[in-house]
Amino acid sequence: MEAMFVMQAVFAATGADTVQDWLRTDLPAIIMTVSGAYVLSRFIAFLADQQIMAVKSRNPDTGDLSRAATGAHRAAVVGALRWGLNFAIIAVATTSVLLRLNIPSSALVFLGSIAGAGLGFGAQQMVGDVIAGIYIISERQFGVGDIVRLGPLGIVGWVEGRVEEVTLRVTKIRTFDGDLVSIANGVLRHNVNMSRDWSRVLVTVPLPRHADIEAAITMVNRVAADMARDPKFAEMLIETPEVTGVENLGESDVEIRVAGRSLPVQQWKVERELRRRIAAELRHTYASLKGDA
Repeated sequence: MEAMFVMQAVFAATGADTVQDWLRTDLPAIIMTVSGAYVLSRFIAFLADQQIMAVKSRNPDTGDLSRAATGAHRAAVVGALRWGLNFAIIAVATTSVLLRLNIPSSALVFLGSIAGAGLGFGAQQMVGDVIAGIYIISERQFGVGDIVRLGPLGIVGWVEGRVEEVTLRVTKIRTFDGDLVSIANGVLRHNVNMSRDWSRVLVTVPLPRHADIEAAITMVNRVAADMARDPKFAEMLIETPEVTGVENLGESDVEIRVAGRSLPVQQWKVERELRRRIAAELRHTYASLKGDA
């Protein structure tokens, strides 16, 4: 008797007179709504992932900076749109299902009030994250594929790595150690984008105090010029590195600094190769001096 009473109450609430009526009309509509929302959400995710993967797979050695920046921003916009569209799809599907169940509007308002009171603080934080995400994307502060330094984040400090995903609520960073860090946009106070326009090449060369500084400077400049003519590194360089002068005087050594400009994020490759070539030349020079002695 109790089960029959419950079934009658459900059918009365949904407007169906019998089980057959409910199974024939309301249930298929609910299933189609939920299935359609799921398929549409997955399709949007597929399109967004294709765009984001295209940006991630671009050649970082290319000199087309405007295209790289545009692609990074487009991927960030796509990530934000995916988040917003999924939220809208869930909201529309939920509303459609509730309307099919013919739940009284007064009951929905009551349940919404309770849920709103319980989620008030969390929603406030989420709204702050979304607003911050809108500013990040609209101002093109960074995008997918950019190398950034974000923070400071409490005890964690600064986080450095490549941007994997940008949505309206969170930014995901793949650190140089391989960790994937998710950061709420609302807590980002400062960000440094190392993938824009150009990067500084800096190499410090230590020399013995008794070394011929002028000869060493000439040698280092020659090595840097030779590397700038190497086709493998010429496309990475915007400005040929050269010695700027003596950087530091120590008790037993002298440090000279080499500075130049490269394409964004390529400075580390250039610096490693320049150090290798300078070290090889210095080793050859000192070996020759010892041989002459």
